[in-house]
Amino acid sequence: MAHPTPPLDPETLNLGPRQLSLLQVLRQAEAELSGQELHQRLREEKARSGLATVYRNLRQLQCAGLVRCRKLPNGESVYAPVDRDDHHLTCVSCGHSEPLPICPVGRNGLGLNAVQLHGFKPLFHTFEVHGLCPSCQQHAPSGHD
Repeated sequence: MAHPTPPLDPETLNLGPRQLSLLQVLRQAEAELSGQELHQRLREEKARSGLATVYRNLRQLQCAGLVRCRKLPNGESVYAPVDRDDHHLTCVSCGHSEPLPICPVGRNGLGLNAVQLHGFKPLFHTFEVHGLCPSCQQHAPSGHD
C-alpha cells in the first residue's frame, strides 16, 4: 500500500514571510478559516497583504502539502493546516458543518495502492458526508408519499 508523504516541515522549505505568517495564523486558529478571515487576521497583526496575495500564498502552501482546503455548501473555501486532520458532516439544507471525532480515511495510504494512484502523489485529503442535520430533517417535507 502506498503511504502518503508525511506533512512537510515548513523549516525545510523555502517559504516566504507571508506564507509563514499564513501558516502561523492557521495553526493558531481553532477552526478552519476562509481567505477573507485570514486576510482580516493578518491585517489585525499589521501584516500588509492584499486579498489576492493571501489566496496566491494559500495555493502555494497547498501545493507544498502544508495546507488543505474544503468547500462549504455556499461555495466558500476554508483552509486549515494538514496536520489538523478534521473531517465533517455537512447539512445541505442549512449549511451546518460538524467535525467528525475521527478520521474515517486514516493517515496510512488513504486505502489506495500504487496501481490505483498511477504516479499521483497525495499531499492531503478531505472527507465530508453531506446530508440533512436533525433540525432540517424535522422541518423537511416527507418525500415518501
